[in-house]
Amino acid sequence: MRKLHNVVGSEQVSQAEAATAEHDYAAHPPPGALDKALETIKELEARLEKMDLSPSTLFNSYCFSDDQIRFYTKFPSKSVFRIFWESIAPSASRLVYWTRAQKIGDKEVAEPSPARRMPLIDEFLMYSFRVAVGMKEQLIADMFKVSISTVSRVTITWANYLFIVFSSINMWISREKVKASMPQRFVKRSPSVRVILDCTEVALEGASSLTLQSETFSAYKNRTTLKGLIGVAPNGLVTFISQLYTGCISDKEITKISGILPLLEPGDEVMADKGFLIQDLLDEVGAKLTMPPFRHPGRAGKSGAVWCIMMTSQDFSGGHW
Repeated sequence: MRKLHNVVGSEQVSQAEAATAEHDYAAHPPPGALDKALETIKELEARLEKMDLSPSTLFNSYCFSDDQIRFYTKFPSKSVFRIFWESIAPSASRLVYWTRAQKIGDKEVAEPSPARRMPLIDEFLMYSFRVAVGMKEQLIADMFKVSISTVSRVTITWANYLFIVFSSINMWISREKVKASMPQRFVKRSPSVRVILDCTEVALEGASSLTLQSETFSAYKNRTTLKGLIGVAPNGLVTFISQLYTGCISDKEITKISGILPLLEPGDEVMADKGFLIQDLLDEVGAKLTMPPFRHPGRAGKSGAVWCIMMTSQDFSGGHW
């Protein structure tokens, strides 16, 4: 009996010692245990960073690769889009929908539109589907499970917002920056070219008014259009975009009223096609008009912007571009 009592007592002492050892927080950990714990923590943190904890959105479904970003939004990569989105998201979150803005008019708006039915980034995706991809409103409405009027309202709202954002950016670059980035073929043949001008036209539905039809009709495109002036630096960078004007406006008139002339400096050269009869306008600011030389008569129809790309990417010989 005494022997059994001793065995039981011995087991109780062992259990007490084990419990003490397990909960002895003052005891030093064995060698290397702390380093191993730190490695485990770092490994868990790395796994956490790789996990996508963002809420489920259509944007994440359609734009999870660089190729999809380029197709749906026209941004070159996810990283570039992320920079863009992080810069506009704070102000975009306070957007006022187009329909509400029309009702309010010029009155100051203290609060944004009511809570949105879809994530903000999905609204931008909807705008991209309509503008960048060119999808029909009915198709977009079916994909987002909304009405066609919602697609129209979101698209117009984002179009106006992005116009305000991008139009506030000064695209025009200094003469020094133009020269520093000028391709060698320009350096050899036209070192003073500051900008290459060309017009672009956007197709427009025919108006019911005969007067508007006449004003928007483009003889060059043989249909109703809106027309804008584009300026490109010799290295291919777009440095000027004008407002849109009615399609009947001439290249000379749009150059005169677009705002490009005050940006030029004495000694600048402006490269443009033969349709730009603007030397007298350039004389007023001390600039000079130059036209891209053509090796073959069939090339005379190419725009200045196209020639800018050709001159920087192709090898021309025989004294021609």
